[in-house]
Amino acid sequence: MKISISIKLTAILCLFGLLMTGLASYYSLSNSKQILLDAAKRDLLIANQVLGRNLQLKLQGPANDARLLAEQPQPLQILLDHPNKAREQLALTRMFEAVLEANPEYLRLRLISAQQHGLELLSVARSGRQTSDTLKERGHFDYVFKTLQLVPGEQFLSEISPQRMDANGALILQLASPVWSEKAIGVVVLSFDVTGLLERLTSELPANYQVFLANNQGKLLLDPDYVSSQGQARGPDVLLQEQLPETLPLVQGKTSSLLAALPGQYNQTPRLATFTRLVIGQGDSQTALILGLAIPEEHILLASHELDQRMIRIVLGLSLLSLLLSLWLAKALLRPLNQIGHAIDHFTENLTFTPLPTKRRDELGKLARELHEMQQKILAQINELNENHIEMHRMAHGDALTGLPNRRLFFDRLEQAITRAKRSGKLIGLLYVDLDQFKEINDTHGHAVGDEVLRVVARMLTSASRESDTVARLGGDEFIILFDELENLGALQNIAKKLLARMQNRIFIHGHDLQISASLGISIFPQHGTDADTLVQCADKAMYTSKRDGRSRTSIASD
Repeated sequence: MKISISIKLTAILCLFGLLMTGLASYYSLSNSKQILLDAAKRDLLIANQVLGRNLQLKLQGPANDARLLAEQPQPLQILLDHPNKAREQLALTRMFEAVLEANPEYLRLRLISAQQHGLELLSVARSGRQTSDTLKERGHFDYVFKTLQLVPGEQFLSEISPQRMDANGALILQLASPVWSEKAIGVVVLSFDVTGLLERLTSELPANYQVFLANNQGKLLLDPDYVSSQGQARGPDVLLQEQLPETLPLVQGKTSSLLAALPGQYNQTPRLATFTRLVIGQGDSQTALILGLAIPEEHILLASHELDQRMIRIVLGLSLLSLLLSLWLAKALLRPLNQIGHAIDHFTENLTFTPLPTKRRDELGKLARELHEMQQKILAQINELNENHIEMHRMAHGDALTGLPNRRLFFDRLEQAITRAKRSGKLIGLLYVDLDQFKEINDTHGHAVGDEVLRVVARMLTSASRESDTVARLGGDEFIILFDELENLGALQNIAKKLLARMQNRIFIHGHDLQISASLGISIFPQHGTDADTLVQCADKAMYTSKRDGRSRTSIASD
């Protein structure tokens, strides 16, 4: 189609406006994204420092609680077997329960004696106090024998490593304080969940922040990359410095903080990350933790999307004036032409109407109205042809008197059934029905009564067969029924027996009390034939055998 000069000029103006505004938008967006990245770096550093300081303070809390509980009089009196031991145990149990209730990350508090191989004297978990028969000897655990070797003022903190994780990926640590008399005679052990503590601390962080946690050897305790891709905590052999080589100086202790850009891996997009080395514990139990925070760059740049939208609106606004002409031309000329073309294509494909611009008062409206009239005439002619075709098909394959299939349609269905039966190995049955003394009814009462008798018999045969069976009229008073996928000969004999019994009833037609009966013949595929003509001939011969033997009975064709 030839493009007019007005459309060409409009397109040039639109392209020029889009180019100028696009260049300005690109420069502005590039600067704004860099500003957002710099601000995110500062926020990330501050958040990591605050989180690390809070973690140190929160880890100091269990140490203070364990020391405070060890300095209470009840543990000493229980360990020294004071006469009021039972009362002191009850008081200490309530104290343990109160501490557990106040600190969700605390899992269990125990009082363990230095005697009897480190026997537990009292153990209170979040589920309640353990009974005496479940208390065990714990002297072989490091949090018992190492704590008993400490000097006053020192505490034991278990090693921080992935091996301390439970099946749910929670990092469980043991913090122990000795109970002193003249020497250490027992320990108070506090079991707490560092992972739960960290989750509580990070719950106030934005949802898109990712937290890394590793011990002083770089073994990962929390790995958001692996959790996001596998749904569970990573195994104990993965090192932070191997997964993120940028953190090697931090693991080696050469620096206490690090800011790095992490490349995309483990289905993660590129991220900004900051890591801090934290010192935990005191004395010989002192160790280090590496805490990291990361945020995907795509979340940092979300704020620039609003600016993107503004720039897009500016581009659209500047381009709007140059587009008005092309929109008007499309609406005034191209749109109705396309609508007419679409209506023609749609009507050609499926003979259905689509809206046309028939209300227009110009030449296009006149063309649309004439096209609509032509479509209606064509559709009316097609409907008439279809109705004639249906009627011709019914007349060619149906019996005009009874509405049953005629001989031609019956033989067609029989041949199809034989083809299916040869593949499936199923039986096919034919039941040939011929009315007895039907000529006398016609001669005595007239053809009108005879025709009604044939229609009654047709309905009777149809009701005695299945929907998948075919009841046809071969001519005169002869009917035949095709039983597709027959189970056995006995089933067909039972149907014939019921049909003979039903036809013994008297019928009343046009005031005449009539008694009808029929002779039946049966043939079976493939026992009596493997083609349509042979099966019908065998059923016909069997029917004549029934007439010869006295009528109103059923005979089976000979093999």
